[in-house]
Amino acid sequence: MDDTQPLPFDVLVKKAGDLEMMPQVARKVIELVADQNSTAAQLASLLEKDANITTRILKIANSAFYGLRREIKTVQQAIVILGFKSLRSMVVASSSKALHKRFGITEQLMWDHSIGTAIGGKVFAEKSPSAVGELAFVGGLLHNVGKSVMNNECPKPFMEVMKKVYNEGIQPIDAENQVFKYSHPAVGFKVTEKWGLPSELSAIIKSYTLTRLTPEEREAIMKEQVLKLAMACVEVAADACRILGIGYRDKKPDTPILNLEGAKLLGLTKENLPEILKKFEDLYKKERQIFN
Repeated sequence: MDDTQPLPFDVLVKKAGDLEMMPQVARKVIELVADQNSTAAQLASLLEKDANITTRILKIANSAFYGLRREIKTVQQAIVILGFKSLRSMVVASSSKALHKRFGITEQLMWDHSIGTAIGGKVFAEKSPSAVGELAFVGGLLHNVGKSVMNNECPKPFMEVMKKVYNEGIQPIDAENQVFKYSHPAVGFKVTEKWGLPSELSAIIKSYTLTRLTPEEREAIMKEQVLKLAMACVEVAADACRILGIGYRDKKPDTPILNLEGAKLLGLTKENLPEILKKFEDLYKKERQIFN
């Protein structure tokens, strides 16, 4: 097949799903966390088989990201103190970089933006229940997974998308629709659905911005308090990355972040936003290396 042409949507999704891009340990952890009968010992036993993931989990658990007053020395201790869902977040964070087949400038920008949105999502969720922060973190980390799939499997067409974004100022989803005839949220949703990720994560990936929801989608999501707030945090964090230049070549301080539905839902104002952005930027600079 001509590699300058994008794959049909169904072919791309099947190929990415069959490749099982998410590392095996990460997929098993997601399955265990979803199983109400799973125990901390089972989860710890699985994780301890992968020394790299264990090391990264302990680094994340002991970072300012979680702000614990005591040092966590074992995976089982991390599970007991932080809970299953926090461990799921850390495992996904420690594995997500492997989703990229190549790692050049394009992939670095995508990775920076994913990590930034994840960290920002948790910062913007600070006044919400802890479940919101964990969902916003993983949702932020994976909200662009469809881009990774498109870039991995159709690198030349995806480069055309990047040229339109950076040279012509076209919005990524619009550029994708022009080149591929579909966009990364649709790809990410279908692929992660095939991977068996929790439905609330797939919902964030499908449309991580409340502002772009259809009336029917919005009505359904507004009934789910945790999902609604998590999606708001991801939406705002993604635009905050644009303001701060995280995953972009330049800062875009005129980004109208306060116009977002999520900003209104989280009570952001021109008075409190600068302080939150400063906290986000400082935390990102301090902790981004632990995810590499």
